[in-house]
Amino acid sequence: MIERVKLLKEIDNLPSKYYAEVFDFVEFLQQKAKNQHEDEVDAYMEMAADTKREQEASEWCNAYFGSIPVK
Repeated sequence: MIERVKLLKEIDNLPSKYYAEVFDFVEFLQQKAKNQHEDEVDAYMEMAADTKREQEASEWCNAYFGSIPVK
C-alpha cells in the first residue's frame, strides 16, 4: 500500500503543469468511489426487499446459530 506521505511527496515533485491532470484524476477516483458506494447501497436495498431471500437467510441463520429472540 502506498503511504499518503509518499504519494504527496511524489505529487510535489511533479512539474506544476501536471497539477491539473492530477486534480482531474482525483475527481475521477472520487466519482468512482461514490458510484461504487451507491451501487452497493442499491444492491443491499434490492436484497433487503426480497422477502423470500430474507426468510431463507433467517432460516439458515437460525439453523446454524440457533434462534435469536427479537426484541
